[in-house]
Amino acid sequence: MRISTAWMQQASVNAMLNQQALVSKTQIQLSTGQRMAAAADDPGAAVSAQVLNQSLQTTQQYQSNIGTAQSRLQFEDSTLASADNVMQQARELTVQGLNDTLTANDRKALAGQAQQLLDEMAGLANTKNANGEYIFGGFSSGAPPFSFDAKRVPPSYVYRGDQQQRALQVGDQRQIADGNSGFDVFENVPSTSGNLAVEAAGGKQSILNTLYTLTQTLQGGFTGSHGAVVGTENLAAGIDYTSGARTFGLAVDGGPAATVSIAAGNYRSPDELAAAINAGIDATTAQGKAVAQVRDGAIEFVSTSTGTTSSVTVNNGTPGFLADAGLSDPQTGTGAAPSFHEAASAALDDIDAGLQRILDIRASVGARLNALSEQQSMQDKFILDTQSNLSKLEDLDYAEAISRFSQQQTVLQASQQAFAKVQRLSLFDYL
Repeated sequence: MRISTAWMQQASVNAMLNQQALVSKTQIQLSTGQRMAAAADDPGAAVSAQVLNQSLQTTQQYQSNIGTAQSRLQFEDSTLASADNVMQQARELTVQGLNDTLTANDRKALAGQAQQLLDEMAGLANTKNANGEYIFGGFSSGAPPFSFDAKRVPPSYVYRGDQQQRALQVGDQRQIADGNSGFDVFENVPSTSGNLAVEAAGGKQSILNTLYTLTQTLQGGFTGSHGAVVGTENLAAGIDYTSGARTFGLAVDGGPAATVSIAAGNYRSPDELAAAINAGIDATTAQGKAVAQVRDGAIEFVSTSTGTTSSVTVNNGTPGFLADAGLSDPQTGTGAAPSFHEAASAALDDIDAGLQRILDIRASVGARLNALSEQQSMQDKFILDTQSNLSKLEDLDYAEAISRFSQQQTVLQASQQAFAKVQRLSLFDYL
């Protein structure tokens, strides 16, 4: 086989270029500290490294979520600690107010202190975090969850947040709530006070309204409660009555029942439904004697009068509405004219219930903080193990690489010198 001078030169050049590529690759490895400059260097290891990197990034995001949840829960716990302190002071104030040696003026002085505690509790219930979010608003964290509504019957504090609990993903199969809604903490507290307190129908009471009742009682302003019934169904999602009007019976203050009609329509919120019910009430003899309003997403019927003669009764007309609202057939709520001792004692019981609720929520927060700490420790170990495995796949063995680099340079220099000598070989040099 004949070997041309051009082919021999090209072969030599290709050999030098290949050797230069090896030297360059080793230089890149030494400068980056990475064994694989490209996936083609070790396809199997590259795939494994990619899987480990993705797992590492996901776990690190979980760790970041844990840090966020811990910060939010610790802030909530400190807020609840302050709320607990307010309730303890309110309890002491109530016990002091029940002392029969106090005069009406003495109790009015205590009412001023109770008002300060109420204002402080309202501020705590509307606490915002560093991001400007209301921590007790549930998903509705952009507006104050609690406010005083002077137009309600009776005037009282209302919760305008939602009842959802936000959660963060802290592991592949684990979510942990990073807070509690104001409904769970302050609003939906068991109560035995019934008609001896402001807005305590349905066996539930708001901590804010408990303190409001206490303030009014000490001032001498709470002399009678309203007859009221409240449904048990949360109608936050609204209700569709486009198929036809609904009717029900409504009797107020012991009078005859009037038939109230709810016009056909798709009511997208409980507020829209309450407005339609009030329109139906206004078309009957019950106009001005009772109102429908929303309480924590449920429909509530309240007599506008107070005292022992105040009552409201609902019963079925067209079957459907009472069941939809979570009201029995029939259902009656009566008012009362409590004495100071009755109202103050009922407030004391509700304060104790509120203290227990705050204690329970704090215990829940503490349990979640412990769970987050354990999850964080477990994932810290996982991250360390993953990084170790990743290092075995990606990190360069410097001793081996330096030795290889020296060898490759020697081979490259030898090939360059050999090429230079071969280039000078010619028959004309020997003629």
